[in-house]
Amino acid sequence: MYGGIDLGGTKIEACLFDAGLTEIARRRVPTPRDSYDGLLDALVAQYRWLQGEAGSDSLPLGVGIPGLMDAVTGLSLASNLPSRGRPLRQELSARLGFDVPVRNDCKCFALSEARGGAGQGYRTVFGLILGTGCGGGVCRDGDLIDSMNDLPGEVGHIGIAVNATPDLPVLPCKCGRRGCYETLVSGPGMSALARHLTGVDLPPDRIAAGAAAGDGDLAAVLAAWADIACALLRTIQATVDPDCIVLGGGLSRIPGIETLLLERAPFHLIAGVRRPAVLVAKFGDSSGVRGAAMLAAPEWKRAEPEIPHAVEG
Repeated sequence: MYGGIDLGGTKIEACLFDAGLTEIARRRVPTPRDSYDGLLDALVAQYRWLQGEAGSDSLPLGVGIPGLMDAVTGLSLASNLPSRGRPLRQELSARLGFDVPVRNDCKCFALSEARGGAGQGYRTVFGLILGTGCGGGVCRDGDLIDSMNDLPGEVGHIGIAVNATPDLPVLPCKCGRRGCYETLVSGPGMSALARHLTGVDLPPDRIAAGAAAGDGDLAAVLAAWADIACALLRTIQATVDPDCIVLGGGLSRIPGIETLLLERAPFHLIAGVRRPAVLVAKFGDSSGVRGAAMLAAPEWKRAEPEIPHAVEG
């Protein structure tokens, strides 16, 4: 069996998986935000719970965390947790008594969907999370692409294309810049777009429901959001050229979101070349923690690539 922990800004999710990575048990607890030691204590407590569920003192564990982690110093770069600037992986490993693999949560999501998920059988898989933030990861032949700073997939902090849609608000991003894709293509970004275009303040699920019910103003918001999202897909296409893009995060639960994007894609994606397939995550909200468990199970069967899988442009 394998354990996975997904550390988020509001919750810490622990899941126990069998050898085939089928979920056996799950527990979520609130994320301590006022103390680094409290955060470590909560992570350790989640692992002890996993051990109890597994009936094993030597359960392999992998952990997914928001933000980046410096590969040289091991320091966490997450902006919304008390672990920022602290060696989270080393100190968690010291407390548990074994080396714990830790990766960015978007990378864990991409890994899960490339191996047995919606991206199974595609050679290059881009996992794109559209939720509270916007980020991603890239897998090639079922393995994460490694790099100096673990940046492949961090497309949320690329500047929005000026011709994505007219009269866009230029909003500050938590990275310190203005006008990043995350500011408008994330869940809070869709709400910000609605405020800008209509003056109403609604969460994404109500925007989508209103558009589906025939509200013209909210349909215009959703269409503008789709144009921005498709401009981001073009950036991914031009830089990574993936066989498929797998959507995750809260916005991926909007009914028909992949159809909406595919309808707008011809106006944005590069013409005359094969287009990546756009898919919704097979494992939904559990995909990130499943990918975290895979970090501790490197022998798990990888996806077998089949070429080509792309769509004619």
